[in-house]
Amino acid sequence: MNEENNKTNPSGSGSNSNSEKNSNTDTPKEGISRRKALKYIGYGTGGLLLAGGGGFYGYRKSLEISGAEADRVRKVKFVIAGGSIGGLTVAARLLRAVPGADVTIIEPKSEHHYQPGYTLVGAGVYNPDDVKYEQESLFHSGMKWVKDYVEAFEPDQNRVITRSGDIISYDYLVVGLGVETNHDSVENIREALETDYVSNIYNLEKAAKYRRMADTFEGGTAIFNYPTGYVKCGGAPQKITWLSEDLWRGKGNGLRERADINFFTPRHTVFPAVPKVDDIIVPLVEARGIKNHYHHTLKAIDTSTRTAIFEQQSENGDTREVRQRYDFFHAMPNFRTPKPLREGPLTREGIGGQLSVDRHTLQHTQFPNIFGVGDNAATGAAKTAATIRKQAPVVAGNMIDAILERDLSNSYDGASGCPLLTRYGRCIMTEFDFEGNLQQEWLFQSTRETRFWWDFKVHALKRLYRHVMINGYV
Repeated sequence: MNEENNKTNPSGSGSNSNSEKNSNTDTPKEGISRRKALKYIGYGTGGLLLAGGGGFYGYRKSLEISGAEADRVRKVKFVIAGGSIGGLTVAARLLRAVPGADVTIIEPKSEHHYQPGYTLVGAGVYNPDDVKYEQESLFHSGMKWVKDYVEAFEPDQNRVITRSGDIISYDYLVVGLGVETNHDSVENIREALETDYVSNIYNLEKAAKYRRMADTFEGGTAIFNYPTGYVKCGGAPQKITWLSEDLWRGKGNGLRERADINFFTPRHTVFPAVPKVDDIIVPLVEARGIKNHYHHTLKAIDTSTRTAIFEQQSENGDTREVRQRYDFFHAMPNFRTPKPLREGPLTREGIGGQLSVDRHTLQHTQFPNIFGVGDNAATGAAKTAATIRKQAPVVAGNMIDAILERDLSNSYDGASGCPLLTRYGRCIMTEFDFEGNLQQEWLFQSTRETRFWWDFKVHALKRLYRHVMINGYV
């Protein structure tokens, strides 16, 4: 299914007025409507400008290296552990800077998923096939592929051991293994996710199941929770809550009135990472009747009685058990890094098994020929694709600096972003730094729900991911 054919609200109606719905809907006649044609032209022109302009700038920057320096870099063996967006972007960036560089990617999967699209699968805007790519099709022509799992890191010997027992030596290593859901963090969550009442949107199969659940929900108590610790795409649990509320409101059969919607979070508010946006978000969603429950941590699920068991913490630190029965549950466990990282020599105490890096240079704190990118790196930044877009050039540039025995000249400032899908057809686009300060607010209009950024999220971001980031034009 082409992205341009996705509907604004797959339920067939929405929370907007009829006049607004009609103005946003194109009725196919002969050919396409003038409005749709203009929209496509706008997307095409905007995409070309963004991809072409950004790509040309990135390509020019990547060529800022002399021929003699490039020859030195070509003598170095780069190994990248993980072939998701972080590893692929760094690898492509290196090869744009130094064509012919020796770059090997260790990645076991043949199918690559556009994971930022999982929320849209759960919302019914994308089909599952819309977020799938053949892994091999994403490799730059100069990349070498070891199709295997990383089993162990041996940094003292500059090598990686694969699950099949192969030894992969390196001069420079990039770790981009990402993070995974930790089903051991919530009692009985595995069993609960197999029932007809529980799912989440952090896995493609479960996201498709979630959509079926949302479509067939007939009312009752719907609960959503936010996990503790570091969270992959920290806005996703909120976004799917808000989109589900809008879906049920838009069905027009009294379903919204029959739905008691509750969001449980261990944090003190909904979006604490960016206070200025949180000040807008909290009253916005509470006005829609969504009940936010703060300082609640999911501990267990009783599938026999359909009860979620939370631990609530009071201001003085006391805790008590809270039991909430559910008819519909978007259930989130905590996250963790893959075993070879969290139990290996590249992490340290106090960072939850993440890769120990300097958060600005992204260089390992103990092994200077190792760098990290993306979700598995302990930077304190949000774990999103937008973060990787900012980190990948820093990693590639600093590795080249290190090879050429220069001071590391590239610095990551914590910049990240999140398109907060507040309802069908509306989005609050944010970009922020380590301290939660909004960046480029003049461009993103970061405290407003807009149709423009919804369209950008649905129609443009996947193209930029595929044709700009993965091709190394960052």
